[in-house]
Amino acid sequence: MTCKMLTGLLVLAWLAGVAMFFGYAATENDTLDLLAGLVLTPLGLPWNLIPIFSGGSGSVRMGVALAAPVINIVIFWWLCRMLARRLCPQGC
Repeated sequence: MTCKMLTGLLVLAWLAGVAMFFGYAATENDTLDLLAGLVLTPLGLPWNLIPIFSGGSGSVRMGVALAAPVINIVIFWWLCRMLARRLCPQGC
């Protein structure tokens, strides 16, 4: 139950960041675009640093910033499920 709630909160935060990013990109408001970056950057660490250090273009950086949180959400979901199976094998 806790795994589902925490994973759901991460997914909601990611969806909110993506919605803010595309909403602010549609209005071409550069200052408000930083708010979406503030939501997506911590959710995607350390994966969203790879194109920065490898010299990726702006569009690659944007794509990685939007997709990197999915990697962390999947890792979190997998670890949570694995721990739940070990700590409570009967499905408590």
